[in-house]
Amino acid sequence: MDLNGQVALVTGGGTGLGRETALELARAGALVAVNFSRSRKAAERVVGQIGDLGSRAMAVQADITDRSAVSSMVESVGEELGPVDILVNNAGTTHYLPFEDLELLVEEKWRRVIDVNVTGAFLCSQAVAPGMRERGEGKIVNVASNSAFTSTGSSIPYVVSKAALVSLTRCLATALAPEVQVNAVAPGWMLTEWIDRHLPPERAHEIRCGAVPLVPVEDVVRSLVSLITNDSITGEVTVVDRGEMLG
Repeated sequence: MDLNGQVALVTGGGTGLGRETALELARAGALVAVNFSRSRKAAERVVGQIGDLGSRAMAVQADITDRSAVSSMVESVGEELGPVDILVNNAGTTHYLPFEDLELLVEEKWRRVIDVNVTGAFLCSQAVAPGMRERGEGKIVNVASNSAFTSTGSSIPYVVSKAALVSLTRCLATALAPEVQVNAVAPGWMLTEWIDRHLPPERAHEIRCGAVPLVPVEDVVRSLVSLITNDSITGEVTVVDRGEMLG
């Protein structure tokens, strides 16, 4: 795997899957822009780790739901590292809401999850696509979820957003072919900071105790990076969940 000199932008790259993806891309030789919204220290820590690996990186703050902020982010990355060759739309959020409690699903929570998980991915893709097309190549990988194919998950808006992200992946693949390949990974449950940040303690405890099959983060990273290094796959979604959907 050789991504020597290519520039990668990883949204939500300071923690969890984003962090591990940023580090793996750096190991493959990529220059990495680590996007964050609020977790500056975490993003800067990843930049330091990438420096220790002998590669270049930068931390770049942007609210990915804000078009002007996304444009400024991509411009800043271009000025410091070069034009974006690889985009990983990893940033995501949720609100834990039991499905049956529809009255708890206020519009503000619905909009926030959809905006981050779907609109943010679209705005970032839209910002890097012209340059990729002009150069004749580019890779975009969206981080969906196996919940996109079920009716279970942390909340209704989360499940809906991930299903929409799968559809967006296929639409962008059609729109940007053949120059740009657009794919997605759909992980199952992983032991990352996401669990404690977004789930109530009792649910987080259940997951840690094996209530569902747990997927090693490194397995998801390997699948994600394999989509980046393959020039012939586009419009595909790779489910990585140790067979959870089969149960």
